[in-house]
Amino acid sequence: MLSLTLYNATRTPVQEKLFTDLLPIAARVLKNEARTPAGRKWELELTLIGNTRMTQLNTHYHNKNRPTDVISLSYFDPEVPDPLVGEIFISLPYARVQAQKIGQSVDEELRFLFVHGLLHVFGYDHMKSDEEAEMLTLTYKILGRTDPAVRPA
Repeated sequence: MLSLTLYNATRTPVQEKLFTDLLPIAARVLKNEARTPAGRKWELELTLIGNTRMTQLNTHYHNKNRPTDVISLSYFDPEVPDPLVGEIFISLPYARVQAQKIGQSVDEELRFLFVHGLLHVFGYDHMKSDEEAEMLTLTYKILGRTDPAVRPA
C-alpha cells in the first residue's frame, strides 16, 4: 500500500486533478520496483516549492548555488521497516519555464518531474549518458508518452 502526501509550499494554486493523477503513477512505479517487498506500507512525500527554497536545497545537497527542477531525498531500503521511502521537491516556477521551453503543459511537466524524482528515490541516476537515456526512457514509458524532441539542460 502506498501513501502519498502532497504539499504545495508555493502561493500558486495547483489543480487537484494533478495530485490525484500522481498516486496511481507512484503505485505503478512501486509495483514495478523489484526490490519492494509486497504487502508493506510505503510512504512518499511530494512538496512543490519556489526557486528560493530549491536553491537552498540544491546548495545543501549538491553544492550548487542555483535552482533546479527536482531534488529527491531517498530513504529507500527494503530491509528497513521505515515506511517513508523518500521526499521529492519540485520547483514550480522552474517547471513552468521548462514546460514553456518544450511546449507542454505545466501539469505534464510536473508529472514528468515527479516520475523522474521517484526514480531517483529508487536509486536511478543519470551521471553517465547511458544512465540518462535509460532513466528518460523509463520515465516516458511510465507516463505512456513519447520523448519530446528537446529536454532543457
